[in-house]
Amino acid sequence: MKSDVVAKRYARALFDLGRDEGKEKQFLEELQNIAQLVRISDDFRSLLESPLYDITLKRRVLKEVASKISLSQYMSNFLNILLDKERFTVLAEILDAYKEILDKLTGRVRARVTCAASLNGDQLKQIAQTLSKVVKKEVDVDVIVEPSLIGGMIAEVEGMIYDGSVKTQIMKLKQSLKGEI
Repeated sequence: MKSDVVAKRYARALFDLGRDEGKEKQFLEELQNIAQLVRISDDFRSLLESPLYDITLKRRVLKEVASKISLSQYMSNFLNILLDKERFTVLAEILDAYKEILDKLTGRVRARVTCAASLNGDQLKQIAQTLSKVVKKEVDVDVIVEPSLIGGMIAEVEGMIYDGSVKTQIMKLKQSLKGEI
């Protein structure tokens, strides 16, 4: 079974539980916290994802980490299920699917903005407002820094790509000078 299908199933199950308990946002925060730990700690990730380690060791370490970052019992149980089913490798995809479900419910959309340099809070706010006007929905912006763009940005929201990067403008200019357009 493909990992995105698996991730959507787990995310849906967690979301349904969160909705029943009124803890959808709390579950999102907890999922983000554990996903961030897995992303930044290679040792933690390899312990949880590798079939070479004993499940008891994995559970003990996970329990310790869960208590230190104050995860709810629901989230601890969910993570233990991922361990049992050897699905910890799809944790990042589960987080993305969970965000997607929550966004659909709240009428929000995600925009992926790729830019040449990191953006400050005011710039992010302005980009979110501009994109909100375009798609007529609230927009959450995920930023990817890609220095090869030289300047400008590329925004992808609801399947549409808005490319205002210097790299693309140079490429178009080059094509027009060659007579390819």
